[in-house]
Amino acid sequence: MNKTGFDSFLEAIHWIVRNLLVGVIILFLSRLIFLLSYADWHDLRGLSGDVVRAFAVGLKFDLKVLTIALLPLIVIAFVRLMLGRRVGRFTVFFRHYSTLIMFLVVLFEVINFYFYKFYHTKINVVIFGFFEDDTWAVLVSIWKEYPVIPLLLLFALLIWAFHRLFAHLYKPVSYNFSEMVKPFWLRATVVIFLSGLYFLGMRGNLGVVPLDGRHATISENVFVNALPVNGLFSTKIAWADRKASRIDINIPKMLKSLKFSSIEDAASALYGTKIDSVTPGAFFTYTSQNDFLETNPPHVVFILMESMSNFYIDMHSDSCNMLGSLADVLDSCFLFRNFLPSYSGTIYSLESILVNTPKSPLSQSPYQNFSFDASAAKPFYDKGYQNVFITGGKMGWRNMDKFIPRQYFHTIEAEPTLRQHYPNGSSGEWGMHDEVLFQRTFELLSHSNGKPYLIFGMTISHHTPYDIPASYKGYPINIPQWARKRMKFDDEVVLKGLRAYQYANSCLGDFIKQIINSPLGENTIIVATGDHNIRQNFEYPQEDLFMQYSVPLLMYIPPKYRPKNPIDTKRFASHKDIFPTLYNLSLSNAQYPNFGNNLCDPNSASDFGLYCYSIAADSLGLVDFSTSPLFYRWSDREHRKLVPSNSSPDTHLDSLMIRARALTACMNYLLIKQIEKNR
Repeated sequence: MNKTGFDSFLEAIHWIVRNLLVGVIILFLSRLIFLLSYADWHDLRGLSGDVVRAFAVGLKFDLKVLTIALLPLIVIAFVRLMLGRRVGRFTVFFRHYSTLIMFLVVLFEVINFYFYKFYHTKINVVIFGFFEDDTWAVLVSIWKEYPVIPLLLLFALLIWAFHRLFAHLYKPVSYNFSEMVKPFWLRATVVIFLSGLYFLGMRGNLGVVPLDGRHATISENVFVNALPVNGLFSTKIAWADRKASRIDINIPKMLKSLKFSSIEDAASALYGTKIDSVTPGAFFTYTSQNDFLETNPPHVVFILMESMSNFYIDMHSDSCNMLGSLADVLDSCFLFRNFLPSYSGTIYSLESILVNTPKSPLSQSPYQNFSFDASAAKPFYDKGYQNVFITGGKMGWRNMDKFIPRQYFHTIEAEPTLRQHYPNGSSGEWGMHDEVLFQRTFELLSHSNGKPYLIFGMTISHHTPYDIPASYKGYPINIPQWARKRMKFDDEVVLKGLRAYQYANSCLGDFIKQIINSPLGENTIIVATGDHNIRQNFEYPQEDLFMQYSVPLLMYIPPKYRPKNPIDTKRFASHKDIFPTLYNLSLSNAQYPNFGNNLCDPNSASDFGLYCYSIAADSLGLVDFSTSPLFYRWSDREHRKLVPSNSSPDTHLDSLMIRARALTACMNYLLIKQIEKNR
């Protein structure tokens, strides 16, 4: 048969349609497996319509991803339209390229599946930590935690199967389209129509806005909203979020993205009063003058605990001991449970606390050598404290060795230093274990020679692969039945993680006990919180949305440094409130960034917690504005269970969302102004 260019074009379109069908089937099955694997059917009662819509919207996401991925093939189709018969070699490219694309589709679906299993969210910006973190340690964790060999064998089999499949599907089409469609104008119409359909698939939406992440918000149920987006599109969103988190110093652009016309509007919304003119200095305030603190400055120890879950505390009992020796000192401490971390990843939470930044990682940006006036350590530095950053991990991690010394720390101690001091100390894949860190911290305080210390510590032991010291004996862990129903893994895997959590808490508890039972107990303030929750081992139903993100905040305050008023541990807060509290407990007339609340102050009117700078919670409810806003109200007095708000938008929660965005805008503004000053 003598093929014309029109015949060759339609033959290529025929092949592309077959390719799209293969991709759609793969992604449909992947979404179905995801639903069957992770759905909480109790949560989904009455939401069958939303689930069906999720699959329908998911088809649009799938077609968008596939049409974009197969764009080179549509280009070749147009080349065939022009060249006609002289296209034989293009068929080989079609087969190999289609095999590659379908393999990538499956690969990213597998990654998405296991990412959700660990983080309880689809692929997000945290995934880039694989390349920016301690990659070898991450690889070791993956090797120990996941079926790597079976997956590699599966991928090899898939490559072979796809190659065979497309060799079968990409056979010459016997139809003579030119005979059926003879008029030129009709052929042109067919080409334009098919091209229009293809590019509509790439756009994904008939509306004004092309299909993007916000279109996945189709339900009040968070899990249902996770269904439509496939692995490749999740990665695309994560890449966009990564770019957005990069330190763009365009203030008008930043304000517009947060829906403010000026920094004055944002500051007015944050502080609840009309502000006509703003300078960077407007975002600083002072602690009160305090003669006692002037002459008796306390030591301050802040510990950022790896994956310190708030949910695990709910599991604690004599038979399921989650706290270890930390339980022995709780009566001497203040424990805040209505508390949120800054982010879901360590580096992001660390930098958010360390330099009051919503944008991260600064340590891996062109600004890694800058010193920031909003550094959490600077008020202590200015008051003559000896500031020490200490971790059992490797300081080369995330360029911490370059970044942290610039943030008003006199000394940095990490794995090499701790190993030098304690050559027989226990270590694991991520560095020296927590017991060594706390041993060194106590030693530093014991040899302070009258000089006040700020110690900013970061633990590493409660991290996969959970290789805690073999010498640790521990306490009984019998998982309660209510928690067992929510387990995502078998007992062996879950218990390994719970035992590491108990170990980390025991190390913290032993340290606090050691401080209290020594002269240091009279003048050492200790604060500990989690860098983020761990969502690997248990499912979180919709009503437990807050606990899915939450971490605890623990404070030991020596009696003579406690405020006269009672401390309300039920107030809502987050990482932003930790150091404002510490400044007011320990420093007299000290300047500090005014972005958080003093949790020891009886005034709690402006309390709220903020997670990922896109989820805010207070005593009335929670709002998730990561895409289209979702509003929830508390259904119990303990502030544990959430239900969707009947009004949308909810007036109070809408106001809370504006304040949260205002805080983000003001923090970004100050950060950008500090960068401009340092350049």
